[in-house]
Amino acid sequence: MPKAVASTIEGSLRRRIAAGEWSSTGRLPAERDLAVQYGVARNTVRRAVEAIAHDGMIERHVGRGTFVNGEASELADIVQRVTGVSPADLIAVRLIIEPQAAALAARNASSADLLAIADAHHRGAEAHYNSEFEHWDSQFHSRIFAATRNQLLVSMHDILQVIRNRNAWIELKRKTFSEDRRREYCAHHAQVFSALENRDADGAAQAMRLHIEAIETTLFRRPSFS
Repeated sequence: MPKAVASTIEGSLRRRIAAGEWSSTGRLPAERDLAVQYGVARNTVRRAVEAIAHDGMIERHVGRGTFVNGEASELADIVQRVTGVSPADLIAVRLIIEPQAAALAARNASSADLLAIADAHHRGAEAHYNSEFEHWDSQFHSRIFAATRNQLLVSMHDILQVIRNRNAWIELKRKTFSEDRRREYCAHHAQVFSALENRDADGAAQAMRLHIEAIETTLFRRPSFS
């Protein structure tokens, strides 16, 4: 269990570093402070920090602390810049990435991956509140990326998720959301999942592209060309 907890904390710290949380000083909080934040023992935090340091993402200096290295700082700067992009730019990138991710997931997804995607779809379809649907909608897309078995794609999706959680995107979605829209999106999800389940890469890509195009049309009232 401690190893699993340390792995979870490691992933969280990596995302926080990449998002530039400590870019102003370059210095991470002390292990004892991180242990309090995560509610675990210092040894668990130390195991996570050591794993990140082993990859060179951070550097540990005895008596001074733990610092983000130069390359990680550059990555943080990139992430900070892209999180300020417009909703229109986000949709344009999603149209490029997500259909191909769906195609790759159709080829690489395990049975467990497909069950997880199906679970997110069904929970979204049964959601009674907008916030509940938004959560499972996000999970549906995230689990498809996880099913690609491509860590770079998963990381790119994490960046897209950060942008989707920005106020500009949230406000735009809130203005255009309705119960009819939820049912429409759930129907799209069903088509995507059907293609995934049938290992139909081309079908999955097509269904995902149509889904993102429908979102674009709703958000910006632009015609969708199929």
